[in-house]
Amino acid sequence: MQTSDHSGGSRPPTSWVATVIKLAVIVLVIILANIAVSDLVDRLGIQIWPEYMEILDRAILVAMVLYILLMSLPFLPGVEIGFMLMVMLGPKGVAIVYICTVLALMISFSVGRLIPLHHLVSLLEWLHFKRAASLLTSFSEVPPENRLGYLTDRVSVKVVPSILKHRYLTLALLLNLPGNALIGGGGGIGMMAGMSRLYSYPVCFLIVAAAVLPVPMFFILSKSL
Repeated sequence: MQTSDHSGGSRPPTSWVATVIKLAVIVLVIILANIAVSDLVDRLGIQIWPEYMEILDRAILVAMVLYILLMSLPFLPGVEIGFMLMVMLGPKGVAIVYICTVLALMISFSVGRLIPLHHLVSLLEWLHFKRAASLLTSFSEVPPENRLGYLTDRVSVKVVPSILKHRYLTLALLLNLPGNALIGGGGGIGMMAGMSRLYSYPVCFLIVAAAVLPVPMFFILSKSL
């Protein structure tokens, strides 16, 4: 009697089911975290209105700390606090938000530099993304100074080498991309940039400082018109 072999290198159905369930749990946690943060922002916003002037300084300080924390973490909304500070405080708020944004993104970049890539490999393996985990394992074994060339030689998608060549411009565009919350927001983008080891601190700081400037400048110009 012959028995057919259905392995064929494809993933078993149970693996796909486990991946979908785990991704659904992650998405659910992110959604609940966003709801909780939005509620917290609404409560904080009430305390910055003029009738609460006696606690204004404390509320602004709390808002700044919370804004930096949320902006430096992936998938969490910090933009609402930034707009709230700019609307309530005017040009002073714009300067505060700009400085806090740059600081938050550099914190996320620094955290990414400190996180070993094998942690991300473990996450991919937990999600049953075996091929991606294998590629990242190989990438992590390449010295940082050779990783750009390694990626350029290994990728099969034609546009990727151009993206890698202009990676600083790509980073700036991603930070200003509408809907970038779907790929982790500023905090997630900064963290992944740090983990890649493809960006130096000084140049990354200049790129971040320039990339986040348009929104404050637009806000100031719109108020002056």
